[in-house]
Amino acid sequence: MKDLPKAYDPKIVEAKIYPIWEKSGFFNPDALGGRGSDTKGRRSPLKPFCIIMPPPNANGALHIGHALFVTLQDIMIRFQRMKGLKTLWLPGADHAGFETQVVFDKKLEKEGRNRFQVPREQLYKEMLDFTLENKKVMENQLRKLGASCDWSREKFTLDPDIIEIVHDTFKRLYDDGLAYRDFRVVNWCTKHQTALSDLEVKWKEQDDPLYYIKYGPFTLATVRPETKFGDTALAVNPRDKRYKKYIGKEIEAQGLLGPLKFKIIADEVVDASFGTGVVK
Repeated sequence: MKDLPKAYDPKIVEAKIYPIWEKSGFFNPDALGGRGSDTKGRRSPLKPFCIIMPPPNANGALHIGHALFVTLQDIMIRFQRMKGLKTLWLPGADHAGFETQVVFDKKLEKEGRNRFQVPREQLYKEMLDFTLENKKVMENQLRKLGASCDWSREKFTLDPDIIEIVHDTFKRLYDDGLAYRDFRVVNWCTKHQTALSDLEVKWKEQDDPLYYIKYGPFTLATVRPETKFGDTALAVNPRDKRYKKYIGKEIEAQGLLGPLKFKIIADEVVDASFGTGVVK
């Protein structure tokens, strides 16, 4: 360290310090030994202290939010390490799924390409290479921040052992009745042709006019008349006296494109007080 300049220059100083830390092996809890001493001087196993790094998305550079959690977790890890605990800060990266797809789609657009024009195997390889390259950038940025995590244990969400653990975990949840598979309404992104979670959707309330369409003895109230060309059944609330006698039956009525047959079904979800109490 004699060749370091007198004035502190982080670009020079930190760049030389971190490799020394990493090479020392002390980010690895196994290098701390297996036993310590208690307050009475008796030999005893070292107490463990572990933090799993929330894996940053490997689809771009880190931002100020990453710098914040890295700083806070590094402080805790170093403090517990100095106290003599067997500390592990487990680093990792997330392939990020849909978020990476959006970023990669923008990259393809700049190149004048579209992922629907790329063969499946080629697309997967290109996206994986893109993700792994970003992963390298992200890990170097963590080193620049001085993160004292155990790189020998670094994990990626597409590692075979991680995939196996995820599958086993979801199977256990399913077997225990804590997770289930079923048909449900999803948020569909028409641009990216994929389903979105509720967290990825910005909800917007607005007032729309109701349009009324008559199907025989039923009048349907809707804000989406453009979807009615595919109607095959009408739903009513089972307690709605107006339509109780029709439940389970089939009626013929004049549809928007000609004569149609509709089955009348009952569902508690239908709000009898809204519109006409009939939904498609």
